[in-house]
Amino acid sequence: MIVPLHDDRRNKRRLPPVVWLIAWVVGVPALLGGLGAWEVERGQATAENVTRRQVELPVSVVQLRLLAATDPYASVRFEGARTAYGAALAVDRAQEALAAVTRDLPLARARAWMPSATLGGALLALLAGLVALGGAAAAGLWARRSRDALLASFGLVRRALPVLLGLQIVGLSLAVLAAALFEATGLWFTQRFSAGEAKLLLAALVIAALAAWAAVAAVRGLRGVFALFTPEPIDVRGRALDEAEAPGLWRLVRELAGRGDALAPDAVVVGLTGGFFVTEGAVRLGSNGQTLTGRTLYLPVPYLGVLDGRELSAVIGHELAHFAGEDTAYSRRFTPIYAGLHRALAALGNAGPGDLLTRPAAYVGHRSLGTFDAAVARWSRAREFEADRRGALVSGAPPAASALLRVGVLGPVVGETLGSAFDEPDAAPDDLVAGVLDAIPATGFPDPGSHLDDRQAHPTDTHPPDRQRIAALGVPLDAELFARAARPLTEADRAWPAALVADWAGLCRGLSADFLTGAREHRAAERTYLEEAAAAVPVEETLVHENGSPMVWTMGVLALLFAGAGAALLLYPRALGIAQDALAQQILVGVAAAGVAWAGIYAARVHRRGRIPLLVLTPDALRSPLLDGAVVWQDVADFQVTHGKRLTLTLALAPEATLPRAKRLVSQARVSRRRRQVSVQSLGARGLKPDAFAALIGRYLAASRARVHLSATSTGI
Repeated sequence: MIVPLHDDRRNKRRLPPVVWLIAWVVGVPALLGGLGAWEVERGQATAENVTRRQVELPVSVVQLRLLAATDPYASVRFEGARTAYGAALAVDRAQEALAAVTRDLPLARARAWMPSATLGGALLALLAGLVALGGAAAAGLWARRSRDALLASFGLVRRALPVLLGLQIVGLSLAVLAAALFEATGLWFTQRFSAGEAKLLLAALVIAALAAWAAVAAVRGLRGVFALFTPEPIDVRGRALDEAEAPGLWRLVRELAGRGDALAPDAVVVGLTGGFFVTEGAVRLGSNGQTLTGRTLYLPVPYLGVLDGRELSAVIGHELAHFAGEDTAYSRRFTPIYAGLHRALAALGNAGPGDLLTRPAAYVGHRSLGTFDAAVARWSRAREFEADRRGALVSGAPPAASALLRVGVLGPVVGETLGSAFDEPDAAPDDLVAGVLDAIPATGFPDPGSHLDDRQAHPTDTHPPDRQRIAALGVPLDAELFARAARPLTEADRAWPAALVADWAGLCRGLSADFLTGAREHRAAERTYLEEAAAAVPVEETLVHENGSPMVWTMGVLALLFAGAGAALLLYPRALGIAQDALAQQILVGVAAAGVAWAGIYAARVHRRGRIPLLVLTPDALRSPLLDGAVVWQDVADFQVTHGKRLTLTLALAPEATLPRAKRLVSQARVSRRRRQVSVQSLGARGLKPDAFAALIGRYLAASRARVHLSATSTGI
């Protein structure tokens, strides 16, 4: 794979998305429509010409037969022909032309209808794209009226968008296929159908076949992509608790659901990571692979020991409020499908062989879905505020506000503790929940006010900043709130979750064991990958030679041409018109001789260069006879391989790396100290195509980085 260097200037030159949208949705069908309109006149002209010849040729045959009977030696020249025929031979030629016209007429008539397919396909693609964009824009505006309007409008778009995108792809496929077939069959009607035209016809038919294949692949890809509409389970590393394992927790949850007029969850899942959330989508547990369906409440256990009863009630009440009233339908019918549609459209732009045919549909789909983003953000914000209000009804607004800040200030402690355990699972404690609580300063949390702009984590949704949520609760951001949120952790706080779970300590150790097992598995998989990457290059040197053979052969042929020209000048000066001008003859012969010499010298130089390795690759560094020093792989930040007239390897070095120098002023190597880049040009790499050459460089760079990572973890290789 060719890996590009990062270039911020390239990003600055990118066109706005709306320009690409217009180009693909309007410009491409318009170009195909213009091509179809041009083909209409050409197709009709061909059909009319063949039809006219079918009518005229029988008359010409009769006339030529009469002429051959009366004047056998008469000379006949057909219209547009350069050769004259005798009357008898002219009769045979006319009969052959009549047979050809009779054979070609069905094809000519069919070809005259092909532009209609091109025009129809282009028009279908254009209308489908514009209807999709216009309908989605109207639906997006309607969705802002209410949450019910959002659900209804999105339902319409969800059903109509795949159909419209499918019609758009079918229209483009039809237009491209019809245009390719029209141009391919047009070569059949060439008056002098030679071997060259036969090859062009074969090439055009191959292009038409590729267009048909791409069209089928595009439609099949569309079907497969929109299968991603099916919501995927949420992967959660946690355990589901039944009532026997957590009687107090289930009792609290059911009580809060009843007080909030909400539906109780079907499952309660606890884990170490993430934030509080509820979902009506499928949840797949990482501990045992079990998939839960229905309503699920997830609780991160590290937070249970820092929230008091009223704060925890406010948090759980907030989450259960999403199972109340209209919110439960929103959670079930909209959020998972909305995320699934995003995934589908992300995959649509890379649908395989039909990528060029699905690209306009991908632009339309993203634009159509984007019209809902403002409505989704608006109603998501509104539903969170409403859930906060419902949660505060069961505990009071101040505990709800302090719970938001207390969860926010604990987040970095949880992240740091679990991150350290993940990096070094063998040195981690058996109870990571206790480790999190032990990491909290004895004086309490520092500066809760610095977390006012935090957003609570959620796997499928977004939350407004805590500052806005606290303001919506009507709680002032004063010293009393900050003191409550930053209060020190007491033993009662650490112990009270035991009233919710029958074996609290065992649950914490079990969740910790699951987490550490996952960390070890990840480290083992990472180590295997790094070892394989490090071993992907040989210990001995790999020599890359310049591929100069094509150029040597080219110079050889050029030298023969110059030599032939010189010999012709010497042997046939009279035929070439220079026999009377000895000076001109000498100059031309000298130029031919100079051409032979130059081609020979250049070929010898290229041949000599090919005998010396262009690059010497080792596991530690890259060397080249063109450079006065080696380039250490660890100093390479990025690389790029480009190919055209020349194959160029460009290495971008780190700021602290030592730059080598080119040995000669005029050389195949270039060193830019301002850009910190080293470039090596060549005519190609012997035995390697550009992609294979780039893959080779990439393997050496990946192997070096893998060894660095293995060395950093003190594992060696």
